[in-house]
Amino acid sequence: MSSCTEAIELGELTDVGVVRRRVAAVAARIGLGEVRAGEAALIATELASNVVKHARHGGALLTRSGDALTIATWDRGPGMNLAACLRDGMSTAGTPGNGLGAVARLAPDWDCFTVPGAGTVSVARVAERPPGAAAFAHAAVCVPHAGQEVCGDAWDVHLAGDRATLLVVDGLGHGAGAAAAADRVIAAFRADPEAALPLLLERAHQAARSTRGAAATVVRVDRAARQVTVAGVGNVGAWLVDGNRLRMLVTQHGTLGHAQPSQVRQETYPFPRGTQVVVCSDGLKSRLEAPPALFSHPPATVATVLWRDHTRGRDDATAAVLQES
Repeated sequence: MSSCTEAIELGELTDVGVVRRRVAAVAARIGLGEVRAGEAALIATELASNVVKHARHGGALLTRSGDALTIATWDRGPGMNLAACLRDGMSTAGTPGNGLGAVARLAPDWDCFTVPGAGTVSVARVAERPPGAAAFAHAAVCVPHAGQEVCGDAWDVHLAGDRATLLVVDGLGHGAGAAAAADRVIAAFRADPEAALPLLLERAHQAARSTRGAAATVVRVDRAARQVTVAGVGNVGAWLVDGNRLRMLVTQHGTLGHAQPSQVRQETYPFPRGTQVVVCSDGLKSRLEAPPALFSHPPATVATVLWRDHTRGRDDATAAVLQES
């Protein structure tokens, strides 16, 4: 499930072509058919053109997850009148589509979060088949440090009926060494994702011994028991979001592979209906702030907005979100 997100700056109309070509390349790589690949290119063109025309500067985030491609655009512009923009015929200048109305039709999983004076985030998922029914929805933005081809952060999620287990790992530093450490932790998690959380982190600690080390936090939601359990080593933060309240969860200091606590603790919290879990690497600021309305949106939108508004810009950066479907 872990996948690096490609970030592309948008400031000139020529950047729209860069996004379109990158979308075409990813669509071919994941095996999208000709029709869906063409739709993905049109969606990317419309969303990227909106950013350049109306906000002048922003970016696009392309995330591959299995055979699906998520296309997100962000800006900090004036926001938009979403109802008006969804009407057919209101197209961005110079594009072949019919504006956001066309995007909404082509991508059933399309979503938009816009705040007057504070910008817009638009997210569209493109795949050959719609996602299957599941008890949980999840998404992440996992962006490498500028100039790096690999990401030292990684994430994964395991779904098993009424339970979901989410892991975010941050290899120390960035680049190939950090990515190698993160890969070891992900592999240890995938070997037995249903294990108790302290045992998962102990196995990750052993797996990371020959690397530069990593921080990781793992969160397990039990929908039947209405509770969430968290364990973490290092500076990967986790929050519960209930309405307009963000509650930071307790983790421990240390470094997997080098300086793990003598006993990894786990903490358990209530998980009321409508609660979301947010887990972020330290490439994002530790103090999360967001409009309460954001958390009524799907995980991919929430993750993109949190990344846009809190990334430090000097490290790999990951925001992962888990919620009930």
